[in-house]
Amino acid sequence: MEVLAFGLTYAIAAGLAAIGAGMVGAAALNAAGRNPEKIGEIRTLMILGISFVDALAIIAIIVAIIAPIIVGE
Repeated sequence: MEVLAFGLTYAIAAGLAAIGAGMVGAAALNAAGRNPEKIGEIRTLMILGISFVDALAIIAIIVAIIAPIIVGE
């Protein structure tokens, strides 16, 4: 049961983080298509946004590892 809880905890968070990173990338491509001379600024903001989304996935794996320890299973 503990393995299932760990898998679901991280799988849900990682899946949603992947969707979020895809949305950030799609928005950046849309912005670059509308305003190609600002591609440097758009790229910087895209990388920053994706790093924030990936940070949430890293927090999720830490929570998935620590949660069984705290609960005491």
